[in-house]
Amino acid sequence: MQYQTFRGADVQEALTAVKAALGPDAVIESTRHVSNGRRGGFSQSFVEVKAARPQGGTGAWPFSSDVNRTVAAPTRNLRARPFSMQMGREASREQDANNPTMVLGPSVHELEREMVALRTMLEELNAKRSPKERALAMLYAAGIDGRIAKELVYNLGKSGRSSSALRGLLAERLRTRLRVFPNLIAQSRRQMIVCVGPTGAGKTTTLAKLAARARLDYGRSVAVISLDTFRVGAIEQWQRYSRLIGTAFAVARNAQDFEHALVSSTAELVLVDTSGRHVADSDETWPLTKCLPQVTRHELHVLLVLPAFLRGRDAEHVTRSYVDVRPSGSVVTKLDETSEIGGVLQAMLSEDVPIAYTCNGPRVPEDIREAEADALIQCLLPPDA
Repeated sequence: MQYQTFRGADVQEALTAVKAALGPDAVIESTRHVSNGRRGGFSQSFVEVKAARPQGGTGAWPFSSDVNRTVAAPTRNLRARPFSMQMGREASREQDANNPTMVLGPSVHELEREMVALRTMLEELNAKRSPKERALAMLYAAGIDGRIAKELVYNLGKSGRSSSALRGLLAERLRTRLRVFPNLIAQSRRQMIVCVGPTGAGKTTTLAKLAARARLDYGRSVAVISLDTFRVGAIEQWQRYSRLIGTAFAVARNAQDFEHALVSSTAELVLVDTSGRHVADSDETWPLTKCLPQVTRHELHVLLVLPAFLRGRDAEHVTRSYVDVRPSGSVVTKLDETSEIGGVLQAMLSEDVPIAYTCNGPRVPEDIREAEADALIQCLLPPDA
């Protein structure tokens, strides 16, 4: 029997080289650990394995050789990835190309058993945690963290030991804190609804949905004033919407244009579209702050439009950047583009801003509905979470 010598940074790497060269049924003659005897950063060591192809085999393994040789692996270096790992992967790819039915690593069934064992261990560890820790984990998984998460899990005590009971307690606390706004466009009085928010949040589409709903469902007269003269195609988009919906439309490039459009309008409901506000924008470059004081004959509502996929800290940062226009409500858009809405809800809870509408798609006017606390909470903490 012709033995060959294989070396690796550890036993596993050396055996991987053995399997790659001689096959999974190779005969191991000896295994030993070799070191240069030094310590610290000057230490070098490797594992040496002597192995041979089994006698009576039906053919040569694709990487085997009749010549007695030593397959060297690099010494261990804590700052560099061991070369033998890469060598093993390359050998595996080459072997699979020659014999695609041969598997050198763990089988699928072995991996499944390991996954089940890991899941069982995690469940056992989770069962030993306190209700507060488990409730925090639920909120973190839903996208709520920081101060709001700590307030929601405060003083849970020993109650709610099961996951379903903990979800129920969290849902109850969220229900007492999460505020929703009544359907604004259903109210028959002179109103102005202004949508503000970051670029791409869906302000224009939200206003188009509100305009169509107000016209079709409640028969209200509607006018649209656009302050968004920066985004390419924004005015043309509103002109098409206005023709389809049957609403009056005006463009305001400054406070004087806005005042003229407002005075000229006889509509019961005025909708105002705005451009996204950059962090460097001041009152001089963002005209809305000069336009709002002119609204005296209408009931004013400023709605902050935020996409549902924002993280908590980002949503809070955006919300604080619009505090000077005093949002009276909010709109959560793009619910269809995320599975975690906790970030936006965290910002609304943190700043105590009620939610007026939710949007779950781009269709006008189908994909908008009045906000419901129970629906939002169920989306945040689904029963199978």
